Amino acid sequence: MKFNQIEAYRAVMLAGSVSDAAHFLNVSQPGISRLIKDLERSIGFDLFDRIPGRIVPTPEGEAFFKYVQRTYSGIQYLEGAAKDIANLKHDRLRIASFPAASLEVVPRSIVRMNAAYPDLKIRLEVRSSLRILDLVSSRQVDVGIAAFPVDYPGVILERVYEPFCKCVLPAGHPKSGLSRISLEDLKNETNIGISEDLTIGKALILAGIESNVKIDNLIETTSGYTICKMVEMGLGVGLVDPLAASLFRESSVVAVEFKPDVKFGFAIVLSEHAIRSRAVDKFIKILNDTVKRSIYPAEFEPYERPES
Repeated sequence: MKFNQIEAYRAVMLAGSVSDAAHFLNVSQPGISRLIKDLERSIGFDLFDRIPGRIVPTPEGEAFFKYVQRTYSGIQYLEGAAKDIANLKHDRLRIASFPAASLEVVPRSIVRMNAAYPDLKIRLEVRSSLRILDLVSSRQVDVGIAAFPVDYPGVILERVYEPFCKCVLPAGHPKSGLSRISLEDLKNETNIGISEDLTIGKALILAGIESNVKIDNLIETTSGYTICKMVEMGLGVGLVDPLAASLFRESSVVAVEFKPDVKFGFAIVLSEHAIRSRAVDKFIKILNDTVKRSIYPAEFEPYERPES
């Protein structure tokens, strides 16, 4: 038996005539008749009684049709299952993000992923970078985004980003119009600094030693977002990672390039031993695009805003 023979037979049974079946399948009537005769020879019994002007199913043909319909139901089930798999309906995506990325780039990426695959179940954990590396290595999450350093057994770096930090100032500040801010420019400012235990804080200390410029922080915190918020309130100025600075583009905070360069490194990380799913691959593409739009906005068109 061949599938096109079964298809022709089923079409005649459903349509009630060879001519209607031919029209339905967009083939000639002789073609339909030939396929059915070939099927009858293959199975060893007649499916129809030929009466002048029409054909009538034989009892064997009626019985055989029931089995054909069951087979087509199975095919339709398989088609539905394939569609569900293609739409990631039964998949689950587990993500872990360090705090700075969890404020916008990861949520925005999840929104975009949900728009493309609304049935995909997603879980997001906000953790320290070290904890994220542990979760990825032990395959408790599928995708991690963690700040440097990210050297950890069982973890691979899928995408690496090393953008430069920005100096944030209140709009209208005398130095907000400068093309770049230096350590010397910050000497007489109210500085809100990142903790010296973190990468940015350590880099600033080193830069100060190398340039012989000492900067005293009136206030110290571990969050770039918090620095931006206090700058927005007019408390002072500060150096922050570009992810935090990007959250305040439409506020009263101005982000200016800072010299010397202070890199803020982070990466998308995966387990070295996990089999990568389609959901992971698609999310990484979306996340990578979202990160680049956040830290290099001049290279991209703005996001389309949903209608209110």
